[in-house]
Amino acid sequence: MSSTPLGAFCTQIINFFEDLQDTYPEEKDIAKATSALKLIKMANPRRLHTAFMEIVTPDFREHIMTEDEEYLIKHAKALLDQEYSDISFAFWIFDKHWSTMTHVNKKHIWNYLKTIVVLGQRVPPA
Repeated sequence: MSSTPLGAFCTQIINFFEDLQDTYPEEKDIAKATSALKLIKMANPRRLHTAFMEIVTPDFREHIMTEDEEYLIKHAKALLDQEYSDISFAFWIFDKHWSTMTHVNKKHIWNYLKTIVVLGQRVPPA
């Protein structure tokens, strides 16, 4: 894990996408999003954080922290339909795979998302 809050945040979000890619290797869009996020992290990690905070935090933070899967399932498709970004692509799993996912995988996703939210809040403003 990186020694700065921003580094830790970026590392965790990349790890999350890599795990999604390993879990769903047939989903080429996850692989593309993972590659894009790695490039963004190398070029401008602050951009990765800003995108997450602008796209995910306002509407989803509370629902992630309380593991409100109904809200996330309902709003995941709407988010993807209105604003595509590599960050928002993580919510695609709620739209496409959540209903068939094992309890263990769901728990891993909740843990990742909660950790990413907490780390994102610890990053000082630019």
